[in-house]
Amino acid sequence: MWRDIYTLSLNPELFVESSNLRDLIDRTGLGNFETGPTRASHDVDALCDVLTGRARDSEVLLRATVESMCDDDRTKRAIHCTIAHSAPLASVLGRWLQGLSRPGNFEDDVQLKSLALLADDVGVGLAEMSRTDGFRHLARKAGLVTAAGRPHDIAADRELSDGVFRFPAIMLALSRCSEAFEPEIAGVDYALRTIGLLPVWRVLAHHLPGPHWRRLNLSASQTDALPSGHTPLSLSRHILDYHASRRERRARVMEGILWVINAVTADTDDFVAALKHVDDPTLAMERLIQGRAREAAIYHQGFDLEGKPLSQWFTEAIEDPRPLIDAIARSRLIRRGDPERSPLLGSLLSSQGRMFRIFEPDDIAVIRRWILSLVPAPSSIKPASPLAITPVHQQSIKCGDLMLGAVPSNIREAYHLLQGRALPPRTRRFALEYAQFWLGAARRSIGLSKRSLPETWQHGLLRAWLLDTHASHDEAFQRTKTQSMPSREQLVEETVQLAPLTLIDGAWLQGFSEVDYASDRVGSPLFRIFWDELGNGNLSINHPRIYRALLLSMDIDLPPTGSPQFPYDPRLRSESLRLPVFWLCLGKLPVTLRPEILGLNLAMELSGVGGSYRSARQILKHYGFSTQFVDMHNTIDNVSTGHSAWAADAIDAHMALASQFVDPDEEWERIRAGFEALSPVTGRSSELDFFKQQKRPWRAMVAREPSYV
Repeated sequence: MWRDIYTLSLNPELFVESSNLRDLIDRTGLGNFETGPTRASHDVDALCDVLTGRARDSEVLLRATVESMCDDDRTKRAIHCTIAHSAPLASVLGRWLQGLSRPGNFEDDVQLKSLALLADDVGVGLAEMSRTDGFRHLARKAGLVTAAGRPHDIAADRELSDGVFRFPAIMLALSRCSEAFEPEIAGVDYALRTIGLLPVWRVLAHHLPGPHWRRLNLSASQTDALPSGHTPLSLSRHILDYHASRRERRARVMEGILWVINAVTADTDDFVAALKHVDDPTLAMERLIQGRAREAAIYHQGFDLEGKPLSQWFTEAIEDPRPLIDAIARSRLIRRGDPERSPLLGSLLSSQGRMFRIFEPDDIAVIRRWILSLVPAPSSIKPASPLAITPVHQQSIKCGDLMLGAVPSNIREAYHLLQGRALPPRTRRFALEYAQFWLGAARRSIGLSKRSLPETWQHGLLRAWLLDTHASHDEAFQRTKTQSMPSREQLVEETVQLAPLTLIDGAWLQGFSEVDYASDRVGSPLFRIFWDELGNGNLSINHPRIYRALLLSMDIDLPPTGSPQFPYDPRLRSESLRLPVFWLCLGKLPVTLRPEILGLNLAMELSGVGGSYRSARQILKHYGFSTQFVDMHNTIDNVSTGHSAWAADAIDAHMALASQFVDPDEEWERIRAGFEALSPVTGRSSELDFFKQQKRPWRAMVAREPSYV
């Protein structure tokens, strides 16, 4: 079950209802507090003392288990087993933070500090430098290709027990409904950073020493993304104290810490069980047979074992493999203690045998060790009591209520509804329909103006095209710089109408705060742009804050962007909300509309560089207003080393990758449509009025894809 939840929750467009997740966590017992001093349940520091004690006990138990395997081969198997079984945990490092940032809190200091922690965890500025990538390096060095793979590769590893996916699955699911769990996430984050390097990796670091373990230490920074004077632990504590200081949130913060305390214990039990399974030849054999039993039961009807068809033995082995293992040990398939003479590893597996290539080399090694172990023990030695094999129970994860979610009836309602992160099914369907509507106009605009992207894509072509476009922006500025200034009233009015757009600067890249995306070669420059737009965790250069300060200098005080009052402010025209709503829709669909996001991002970052930003500077300066907003964008968006260049690099990386799997011409057309979507060419403004263009009141249809668990 946990493996399935883990796999489903990898999708950033998944919707998880918070009440369902809370019920799931309650059923695991992660929130139980049965040991420790009573005051610990009400005091953060006392509870963290319990946490560090549990972590220390877990390390001692794991170390003793590994060291009990005294010869080199057994120790090597134990180390490899521990690395492999900790891979799901490594794959979610920092992911509990990835869903916290949303347009409605782009100006919130606490959320910006959480984003700084995430930026450090993903290794902002460089691809493949996340904490998870650090683990991949270690796993690859140990020769464990699957453990070094992407999350879907790890989920496909059937050697891993379901239990090791439990805590990772919950962390992923939390990130899909973060708005409902902010205090708990603060507790989880502080608890994990208090531990620093998790017990399982402390044990591994003892056997495989090296500098790379530092990247897995959540209490140690790996970039310069954090505010000056802060470590990950101190910044996490600052965030925790903010939530804990509010009476209604304090208990929930403590609950998040409890989840980690109990997860450490449960995970240690799972790791120890896995180590015992891999070390005990019989248990390893039983696990192998149990994992293959369902498939094998379809065959083997014609082979009897002790008077019963082997297919029936396999059917029964799905629940309990021990009787079948014992029967095989008594059969002619085995020569006890002599794998070389055993038909099971000889003629049956040969190229002429009926089981050719059924087993992988690792499987054959398990069978070989089991056969070697079948030599009768000396009579003076009492055989060890067998460890129980947990039956494999298949529990399906069902799709939930696809009719959940509000559907906006007008553009103002849509702007507010999309300020969050998670989209229930009907709301997501609306967002997709709105985005496709807007992109339809954008596709019709391709080639109608000189600003369109080149007709074809070639690697490196975009960089040259950027320089040409930048030069054309300068030419346009030189032609118009002496034209008459707009009136002060016109300037203020235009600044107000741009507020719904500018106060959510970067919203189209919201989905690239996903750890996997933020640290890969396509998404890394996009997350870096997003991180810049929000001021790198620094309120003084937070773009929405700077723009709001400009508005205030014009005596315009708008409500908070995420409030219901903002889009209904009478000073904002409804048409000024159309493009922002499109941005908000794209930000929720980083998988479905990735090429279009890449195109829009380039258009946005390039739009004012060398031209309109310089013109705006002249006008603002003329009337005595701050030019900080346009000055900053004209520099950080530059076409050589700034956002425009990064946007082009992201497109090149995407096209190089996507061309291996899809038609590159079709993919490029989608990027071109996204580029045009910043300002589609239309005959009338009303052509971009989604609600007016519908022939009937818009009604969300049930999404075909499962987007809710």
